[in-house]
Amino acid sequence: MSEIFNIEKVAVLGTGVMGAQIAAHLTNAKIPVLAFDISQEIANKGVEASSKLKPSAYYNPKTVEMITPLNYEDHIDQISECDWVIEVIAERLDWKQDLYKKIQPHLKKDAVITSNTSGISIAELIDGMDNDMASRFFITHFFNPPRYMKLVEIIPSEKTNADLIPPMAVFLEEALGKGVVYAKDTPNFIANRIGVYGMMASLEEARKKKLSIEDVDGLTGSLIGRPKSATFRTADVVGLDTMCFVANTAYEKCTNDPERETFKIPDYLQKMVDNEWLGQKSKQGFYKKIDKGVIHSIDLDTLEYTPQNKKRYAGVRLAKENVQLKDRLKALAYSDDPAGEFVWEVTAKALLYSANRLGEIADDIVNIDRAMRWGFGWELGPFEAWDAIGVTKSIERMKQENKQIPKWITEMLAAGHTSFYTRLEGFNCYWDVNKKDYLPIPSSQKELRFYNFKYNGSLIENHWSASLIDLGDGVAGIDFHSVLQAQLNPIDGSILQTIYLAQKWVEDNGYKGLVISGDGANFCAGANLNMILNTAKRKDWDELEQTVRTMQDILQGLRFAPFPVVAAPFGLVLGGGFEVIGACDKIVAAGESYIGLVEVGVGLIPGAGGNLRMISNLSRKIKSAMPGAFPVIQKAFETIGFAKVATSAKEAQAIGYLQKDDRIVVNRDHVLSEAKQEVLDMSEGYSVPEVETFKLPGKSGRLVLEGTLKGFVKSGKISEHDALIGKKLGHVLTGGDKG
Repeated sequence: MSEIFNIEKVAVLGTGVMGAQIAAHLTNAKIPVLAFDISQEIANKGVEASSKLKPSAYYNPKTVEMITPLNYEDHIDQISECDWVIEVIAERLDWKQDLYKKIQPHLKKDAVITSNTSGISIAELIDGMDNDMASRFFITHFFNPPRYMKLVEIIPSEKTNADLIPPMAVFLEEALGKGVVYAKDTPNFIANRIGVYGMMASLEEARKKKLSIEDVDGLTGSLIGRPKSATFRTADVVGLDTMCFVANTAYEKCTNDPERETFKIPDYLQKMVDNEWLGQKSKQGFYKKIDKGVIHSIDLDTLEYTPQNKKRYAGVRLAKENVQLKDRLKALAYSDDPAGEFVWEVTAKALLYSANRLGEIADDIVNIDRAMRWGFGWELGPFEAWDAIGVTKSIERMKQENKQIPKWITEMLAAGHTSFYTRLEGFNCYWDVNKKDYLPIPSSQKELRFYNFKYNGSLIENHWSASLIDLGDGVAGIDFHSVLQAQLNPIDGSILQTIYLAQKWVEDNGYKGLVISGDGANFCAGANLNMILNTAKRKDWDELEQTVRTMQDILQGLRFAPFPVVAAPFGLVLGGGFEVIGACDKIVAAGESYIGLVEVGVGLIPGAGGNLRMISNLSRKIKSAMPGAFPVIQKAFETIGFAKVATSAKEAQAIGYLQKDDRIVVNRDHVLSEAKQEVLDMSEGYSVPEVETFKLPGKSGRLVLEGTLKGFVKSGKISEHDALIGKKLGHVLTGGDKG
């Protein structure tokens, strides 16, 4: 909770899909909510529906109890209890204005009032509003689903008290884990303006080049750092009616936009909407499920669904030869084949459109790039992507193709500056179009990245998949960054070597402690299975046993290091990833941490301490006279045997992957900073953990577990092979050969 802006209770006006989910996410931050709607029945149904969404809107489903569904007629006076009132009703200006008049007499005198509108002008929203309420009113535009999408766009009016914006931004970042960008009061603000332009341009270019739906999605998804759903699948998920609404808003209201015609709904798309082929919610859109595992795509000319037929392109092959996204994007954009030509054209259009909107929709390129990364799931914002493909080279090609280059970019290049971002005097900087110079990128003091330390002379040791870095104040950090699978960071020899080296280095240099984390999308998705598989294929059991023993020894060394070790996991924390964090003194986990021991799913059992850590954690969680007693072992067996993965850090605590004194930080960008502070807090008077002992149930407990497995096989819940793996797991958990 922000100390600057104390929000203890929130009123959410509207319990539709967005309103109910915003209410749900507030409960994730332990903030009680009054959820209002026009009738008690609608309010009740809206809140109830939020608890059934997949993926879940809640860290813990029980926190739905923190939401009180209410109606305006009977309960409007209770709005006076709330520090923040957020309106999330349908996009009808007259409805919104009527609601503001209704709540105005009941507002707390210092309450902040915001709207979640996705495109209505704030100037229109405050028309007729009294000055006091208008001074406390601005737009906070969340993206769907609000638990998972990081972006919130803030748009103030000329009457908004500017002093309210910074503390509200801090609250959104710290309490709700959001990334805040500041937008101008223009139609669709930043992310929807550029994102929908990019989608509409892709639709237009696909038709021109006669590319299939599936080919376009193959070119505009994870290959170029966009969500896997790419273009057409994303439209189906969002809803074709919603996409058309946003596009039409730009077409109707952006009358001076030179690219206005791109937002015009093409005839085939309008016909699909008229036919109610709206995508996922109507079971057909650009794609249609024909049978289980059989999905057809639509032909944009005939509007008939046909089997998918993905083509192979040389440009895609060239791109896939590169591990790093920047290299893939560059290779594909300059590839001389239909795939390269398509990607170049839609990329160039999006880049130029973003550059031409600078000053109109946002003051700087940082807000635009962040909006697209946080709101549309792009790995690189437009200007970051432009740097990746080379500003000078791309501008030369654009000029050859008679594309109009924005004046400010021409001036930047003429002044000898060839990138939008650079690093100067230890700071990450961006090109500011007004100052005509590089300025430091603004960031929260709680936002730490290994990347910044590496380029400040703080790199101690660099390996293929991990590095040891000096984080300052006597704290060292291990940064996971797999050279081959940067998205997953599987544990390999490089990571193990770095962990081993770090233990010795911290002790030898008298440092206070160690943090283990990373800058990537996920902390660690487990061990390198290919390495294990290849060893097994060679039947080199001695090497495999040595590998497992090495992992065990290194992680046990971490567990009993003479200094505090804190893990800061996020995203996927699976298998060996859990075994690493489980060996640490404390865990500072991002709220969106998906933790689990999943080895059984590939015919293995945890081998580097996962079983031991679960027994230890559950012994603390399940009160029993003897650590390792059968109820603990049974729970560990169920958790590991069914490869349970927590859908949030909060659920990980409930399952037992995290302990109750481990910390959960909602904002993923703050975990490294918070973990470092934990090391500093623990370092004074630190003592090595005591060795734990467990009396395991032995043969009698093993027989019970094996009986359970037989029952599962008989009922068809698991296969004979699953039972074999389960039997091996039970053997270990109950004491192994000594049991």
